[in-house]
Amino acid sequence: MKLKSKIGYWIDLRGYKKKWIAEQLGVSQVVLSRWINDQSIPSLINCFKLSDILSCKVDDLYERTRKGDEKWT
Repeated sequence: MKLKSKIGYWIDLRGYKKKWIAEQLGVSQVVLSRWINDQSIPSLINCFKLSDILSCKVDDLYERTRKGDEKWT
């Protein structure tokens, strides 16, 4: 299973500035950019904070995909 970030989608959908989101989370803009570009994954606590700020479910922040014939585990 692979995760694809949808954080950038939700930020754009809500009309927020990435700088403001980073400030609300207490992280740098570089860290937020890494989350958006699938270079790292936020902690579970930051996922919940993001979902609160963006008014979405934690599950909405990432898209799950399967590679080949992998079975869901």
